[in-house]
Amino acid sequence: MDYFIVSMIMASAVVAGGVAFAVTRGDLRIEGRVAAAVACALLVGTVSLFIPYLPVLVCLGTVVGYLVLRRLFSAGLALAASGVVLLAGCSFSVLLMMAALESM
Repeated sequence: MDYFIVSMIMASAVVAGGVAFAVTRGDLRIEGRVAAAVACALLVGTVSLFIPYLPVLVCLGTVVGYLVLRRLFSAGLALAASGVVLLAGCSFSVLLMMAALESM
């Protein structure tokens, strides 16, 4: 059972980092792509310790928002806005789980 939980947390972090790395390929140099992917993977992996599935959904929603904002604004502004949305979404998912556990 513990292996399943650890592998799920690791898989969510790897998926989030891989998606972030792939999406930013046209906008950032390799150093920036790696930094964005590692930051995304660490944030999603850390939040996945508290709630297993919502951070991945938040990450995928953030990617969609990034792709839309990239068309409207510059890549830097889109990346900054996406970082704020990812941080807020992950924070909200942790708060949501805390409220659900408190009301049990």
